[in-house]
Amino acid sequence: MDDPVREARQRLLRVGLLAEVPIEGVVPDLIVRSWRRSISGSVDSALPSQRFEEVDTDSILCRAADPVLDRWQNQLADTGTTLFLSDRGGSIVARRTSDSSVRRKLDRVHAAEGFDYSEDSIGTNGLGTSMVEKRALYIQGSEHYSDALSSLACAAAPVCTPTGVVIGSVSLGGPIEVANPLMLSLTREIGQQIEERLRSVSRPQDLALAMSFLRFTNSQRPTVVMDHESILSNNPGLPYVNVSSHVALWELLNAHDWSSGGSARIRLDGSAVEVMARRVLDGPRAHFVLHFADLEGFGESLPDVPNLGKLASARVTGQLIRIDGPRGSGRATKALALCKRRPGGVDPEQFEPSAEGRADWARMRDALAGGSDVLLRRVEELADDEAKPLSWLIDGHQRSLAGGERSSTLLLTSCRSNATPAVGQILDKVNTTAKTEALSRTPERIPGLVKSTLHEVDPDGRHTMSPAALQAFVQWGWPGNITELVSVVQVLVAAVRSPVIERKHLPEHIQQAPPRRGLSLIESAERDTIIKALAAANGNKSEAATLLGMGRTTLYRRLRRFGLDGDEGSL
Repeated sequence: MDDPVREARQRLLRVGLLAEVPIEGVVPDLIVRSWRRSISGSVDSALPSQRFEEVDTDSILCRAADPVLDRWQNQLADTGTTLFLSDRGGSIVARRTSDSSVRRKLDRVHAAEGFDYSEDSIGTNGLGTSMVEKRALYIQGSEHYSDALSSLACAAAPVCTPTGVVIGSVSLGGPIEVANPLMLSLTREIGQQIEERLRSVSRPQDLALAMSFLRFTNSQRPTVVMDHESILSNNPGLPYVNVSSHVALWELLNAHDWSSGGSARIRLDGSAVEVMARRVLDGPRAHFVLHFADLEGFGESLPDVPNLGKLASARVTGQLIRIDGPRGSGRATKALALCKRRPGGVDPEQFEPSAEGRADWARMRDALAGGSDVLLRRVEELADDEAKPLSWLIDGHQRSLAGGERSSTLLLTSCRSNATPAVGQILDKVNTTAKTEALSRTPERIPGLVKSTLHEVDPDGRHTMSPAALQAFVQWGWPGNITELVSVVQVLVAAVRSPVIERKHLPEHIQQAPPRRGLSLIESAERDTIIKALAAANGNKSEAATLLGMGRTTLYRRLRRFGLDGDEGSL
């Protein structure tokens, strides 16, 4: 049987955006507008959603919507329909259906929690298009841009905060044979009930965030408003925020000294992203407005290394580079990255001092003379009488570079403060220096390091880490730096059988790490008491609250303040 709607979409795909297509009376105008946006965004109509990211199921939206969705799920049982809730970015954060066969069919088209159903990802669909159009709508069959959704029909409506900001969308959908346009009225009603709960549960702090969002955001500049629990973002800001970046940014902003002013310019470690941060004191407690900018021209270029442009642009120049920082802070990783960024770059030959503080100088000289890059690690461990051979190696390499006799690079990793006096004097002569910092001084790096380490030690992706566990990682001081972090993650992956690594799985000293902001003596004592009560109650918060003589709500507030909250959604 012919499908005139599908034919109209295929015709539009063939003739392009600017051509007129005679589809009046066949396809509603809002569907055509959405199709054109989908084509402009180069959306693939042949595939289901391919973008997936773990979602925050404890967001303001989810907390308000869950009771409403649960109630309507019971009322819609046996109808063959499914309720969906998406966040502002279009990711499905909740799905309600009582039919296991329907769930399996939806899983096959990736209509499940975590998959991106924004128009940018999958084209015309209820969840994404209702937010773009800012209105309730009904989409059926081939009106969907993705062929994977052509057997479905859905009604959808945007969900707004009390201040009118679109925070997500709700959709009721099912196979075309059980769908009915009357679902549109029902979906509007469900959306209104969620909005009513948003109004009733909104805290003064939530309203303060929303007011700052309205005041400081615009449609073009990537903007995020955040506190410890919540994030509001415009569309350009969405690529910059997720669960892990929220944790990292919160720690970074709280560690900043705001005494000199209410705004700051911050460069995110290991990236070409700069943040203009503003501290806002309106509302019950401080929150932050962040504007993001990509620094053009830097790419991955580590701008703290002088002459790096020379290193990246032409292999024939060769270099002498020292990376200085505490042991375990990623010095060798940065050195290897520098080599990789050179055209045709390969891993250097690596050397390090023996237990007696000796090094194989002859092999290093031969490698450099033969055109191979050399990385001498942990120079601070060289014995004092090895300073002269180090000086000869460096001086000889520099003379050969100046004379155009070699194109190799010599890289040294060191901790200048731990080197012997004689070795330290030699290191001071090396001008081209990159820096690495201890994790205690750069906590914003920790979520990214955890994610990359998990990927490396668990390539099958069997484990993820909960936000509460990640928060504990960020709060811990990591005296052993990256080496310690990698070791802990390796142990956890081997020991934890469940797919989600939770706070309770972490070593006790990391579980109980205090927030990075300084606590008063009274706060420290209160935090210790809460930890003991939770231990005595085997983690049961109701029992712990009874032992402490406080209400559960009060205990939850204390847990959030002290970084002990145990929300264990997966990253």
